[in-house]
This record gives sequence, C-alpha cells and structure tokens, in this order.
Amino acid sequence: MGSNTTVEKFLMLSQVRDIVPYSASHIWRLERSGQFPRRVRLGENRVAWLQSEVNSWVESKLASRNDNSQPDVSK
Repeated sequence: MGSNTTVEKFLMLSQVRDIVPYSASHIWRLERSGQFPRRVRLGENRVAWLQSEVNSWVESKLASRNDNSQPDVSK
C-alpha cells in the first residue's frame, strides 16, 4: 500500500451502536428504507458497516440540524 491509500475500517453492530444510539432493529429499519448505510456481508454469519459511511451519515444529521437551526425571519 502506498502512503496515499485510504484504509477502510469495518464496524461491528456494537461499534455502530456506540456511535448511533439506536437499537439494532431500528438501524435495520433505517437501512431497509435507504436512510442508513448498507451493511457489508463479510461472511456467512458476519456483517459490518464501513466506518466512513457511518461517519458521513452522522455528519449529514449534524448538517441538517444546523440547516434547520436558522431562525425563520419571514414570519
């Protein structure tokens, strides 16, 4: 690997839940509806999420909060 290569990191469900305070079933529902990053199947009985995608999801939530926090001065 070169020095400019980005290494993706996998997160297990417990690690995702440390970042995102949702139950496993709610994460699954969000994922199914396209509102959360899709899991990656690593093996027959193992799935994970890409850390970069989970982080991007969190950042998008923060950005939407900041967008919605502007007072509506038109009223």
